[in-house]
Amino acid sequence: MSRTLQAFPTISRAANVVRAELAMYPGRFSLMFRIVLACTSVMVLVMVFRIPAAALGAYYPLLLSRDSPRATRRSALRTSIVCALGAMEIIIGAMLFAGSPFLHFFWLMANLFAVFYLISAMKLYDAAVALGVLIASAMTIWDTAASPATRVTLTLYTLLSILMGCVISALIETLFAQTHPSDAVLDGIQQRLTLTEKLLRKGGNIDADIASIRVQLGRYATRGTGDIREILAHSNYDGSYKAQLATVVALSGQLIELSVNLGETIRLLSPSDAIRCSSIAQNIAGIRLRIAREEAPDWLDLSDEVEHANPVLAEIERNVELIAESFSDDDPTPHHHLPESGEQQRIGIFQNDAFSSPEHLKFAIRGTLSAMACYLFYMGVGWTFLAGSVTTCILTALTNTGATRHKQLLRFAGFFVGACILGFGTQTLILPQIDSLPEFTLLFAFVIALGAWAATSSPRLAYLGFQIVLAYDLTNLNRFTLNTSLVPARDAILGIILGIVAMWLFFDHLWSRSTAETMRVMLPTTIRDVAQLDHLSNAEPPHELRRFQAECERISRNFDKIRTLSDHSVFESFPKDRHEAFMAHCIESFLPQLRAYLLVKTGLLQDGTINDMQQHTELVDDAKRRSSEILLRAAQIIERYPENSVETIDHGDRQLLEFTKKAALEIESNGRRTPATGLRLCSSLLDLALHVQM
Repeated sequence: MSRTLQAFPTISRAANVVRAELAMYPGRFSLMFRIVLACTSVMVLVMVFRIPAAALGAYYPLLLSRDSPRATRRSALRTSIVCALGAMEIIIGAMLFAGSPFLHFFWLMANLFAVFYLISAMKLYDAAVALGVLIASAMTIWDTAASPATRVTLTLYTLLSILMGCVISALIETLFAQTHPSDAVLDGIQQRLTLTEKLLRKGGNIDADIASIRVQLGRYATRGTGDIREILAHSNYDGSYKAQLATVVALSGQLIELSVNLGETIRLLSPSDAIRCSSIAQNIAGIRLRIAREEAPDWLDLSDEVEHANPVLAEIERNVELIAESFSDDDPTPHHHLPESGEQQRIGIFQNDAFSSPEHLKFAIRGTLSAMACYLFYMGVGWTFLAGSVTTCILTALTNTGATRHKQLLRFAGFFVGACILGFGTQTLILPQIDSLPEFTLLFAFVIALGAWAATSSPRLAYLGFQIVLAYDLTNLNRFTLNTSLVPARDAILGIILGIVAMWLFFDHLWSRSTAETMRVMLPTTIRDVAQLDHLSNAEPPHELRRFQAECERISRNFDKIRTLSDHSVFESFPKDRHEAFMAHCIESFLPQLRAYLLVKTGLLQDGTINDMQQHTELVDDAKRRSSEILLRAAQIIERYPENSVETIDHGDRQLLEFTKKAALEIESNGRRTPATGLRLCSSLLDLALHVQM
């Protein structure tokens, strides 16, 4: 770990990230079109049938998952059920407590506490946030001077608009899938292979612009292969071909993970590795063409000089070989990352510690104090149009300070663009010139398209698009005429500022935990989990396979969380102290190797269960043991920095690495390729561990 600490992101780097996030990718235009169609359809129905309090209806289509039509329907159903239950609770609670200001105050506090607790304790974060936005909107309705019947009517109309948004979104996704039929499984495999091929063709080119490719790789890595596996499970393929596709789907998911890691250093590869990248890319191109024709792919034999290969690149090559073999074998070996046939992944509603961990209670208290502070302020000064401050508290409440401030920044920027720039601009320049619903529809669709463009980016920027759409809806769908008043946009911006200030004063200072502190605990723990990962257990093989798969997925999710925390850490205090700079350096430098180490080790553990390596058992055990020791020592150094000194590479580790590579080459030269796979994996494992030690 003797590398120089890297500088934090500059303005030019941030501009490059934004440009890459907004770049077009396959399927983005279609996704934007479906979002615009759903939001605009809700708007037209609201205007034609004069549905009051319906601005949220044109916003909720953005909150629904669009990984597949089935995922959209499931997300729409969950959101509809949660919001319906929330509306019932609001109406029943209002009947009981609205008559007494004292009870009304504590009823609102209890509602907010429940919302923040659900945001922290539920696995279905989007559904919890949707409920929170509905309750915040209902608070405004029930604080007006209207009659109880009017307030009940407005609450039900708000629910109706949300249900309209959910139903229309699900219908559009279903109809689009039926009118544009495609093989979602093969398309998903092809898209992942295409991205990897594009990345490999940039190998060794120091001037190559790969920012957009890395963003797309990150998006696919975050999505995983769950949607494709679910579609495959309900497909009509014959049994043997479904088994082949099952293996290829799992391998393509691993290929994306490896490509994410390779993207960190793709421009700095050696000339020999760059040539190898081109050869692997050519093989992937052949696989893609043959998959489209459902034939076994042609193959380009690569050099066996693995001692010069990047360890991540070597693992990519192995995965590509396995994909080709999966389409050519009559009885493909099931991959350990794939659930058994008919097995469904069950997603619970609540976190495992939802009712036992005090952290959820602390989170709810912090959020409730912030939201109630906003409520007391705008009710005390009689400026009820600042009620958006409570919504700001709900939408931006996250576990870590950096993540919260990142979301606050995107919310403020989104409302500034949606309300001030687009809202003010259209209200002063365009709306006075139009006088019909079709003209307003075209203008509305154009603004929604701008928001959807940003909303279809990765999580680093997507929330900006959400807030652009929400801001424009709130400023232009609050009445049934063309709105030329600037007051709604002004109040929306001031409400957000009030909410952010309240979050800074209360949420960020009470039981708060910085991103750097979280990373300092999570990174060494995850490294130890990877080092101690093993396939051995006393359980039955099917149960052991599921346990092993769940453990690998848990570690992979932890790596995703660490990367996200690293991105959010830039939104915390400056200048960074020595510990924070060291943590940022470790994540930037070593996380790609650690991810690749996990993938290589899972491949090695699986390979060790199916291949006969008895002649080299001692060498394999030494490589596995020493690589685990190196990672455990690295975790200790990170945890105790700066007390622990940084170590240099042991000469014996280099010798062990060379012995392992030579043994693999000798076996392959004798035509015994299968046993050599385990030794190649061992050499890659030790090589990656040594990269972390550097």
